[in-house]
Amino acid sequence: GIGAATAKLAALRGARVMIASLNEETLKKTADKINAAGGESQWIVCDIRHQDQVEKAVQATVDAYGSLDLAYSNAGVAHAPTYTHEFDESIWHMVMDINVTGSFYFCKAVLQQFMKQGKGGNLVINGSMAGITGVGHMVAYVSSKHALAGMTKSLAVEYGQHGIRVNFQGPGATETNMLDQAIKDVTDIRKAYPNDKMPSKMMGPLNRNQTPEEQAEVACFLLSDASSAMTGAIVVVDCGTTAY
Repeated sequence: GIGAATAKLAALRGARVMIASLNEETLKKTADKINAAGGESQWIVCDIRHQDQVEKAVQATVDAYGSLDLAYSNAGVAHAPTYTHEFDESIWHMVMDINVTGSFYFCKAVLQQFMKQGKGGNLVINGSMAGITGVGHMVAYVSSKHALAGMTKSLAVEYGQHGIRVNFQGPGATETNMLDQAIKDVTDIRKAYPNDKMPSKMMGPLNRNQTPEEQAEVACFLLSDASSAMTGAIVVVDCGTTAY
């Protein structure tokens, strides 16, 4: 969803793109679309939960293009809404392994390459509007996204002196497969607990969801020199949902 849209837009604006994911078929289709549209992209299968695979992906980028200048940390998962007192610990660990530890592995490998090159760099962490607000029945997901917001600020403070910028993008309800699953999950839990009040906010003052292409525009802004004065920023793209 957002990752594919961002890769395509970045490539069409001149970036040479390496895309990484678990799904080889999706990677091939995305790269083919980018290349057919006139961009330049390659792909590599990578499980962000394994540090060696993340390091291999970074090295593959350097081998292909000579350097790594921009990085977009986009991998992430959600979970079905669940009361916290009934929450399965295995789901907690799965979400944290991907959203937090995996993102840490990615950031660490990227920063190692930035420091090795000695010419700065630009890293954007794609989190969620849940990184600045609470969402009931989503304790692991919300906790993980708050962690990414904190990670962003910490890295920005640490690496600014080296010309490295780190910013956080916080999408709201964006029309992807993940949102489709979330809507189904919310419907299911409301049926399971018909007498419970389960407040939920999806659409903001603009009264609509966002598209992957809209998120890509913000991602590419943060990855570009147009945002050169920004680091450690939390940029929420949610049609105003968190304004309430």
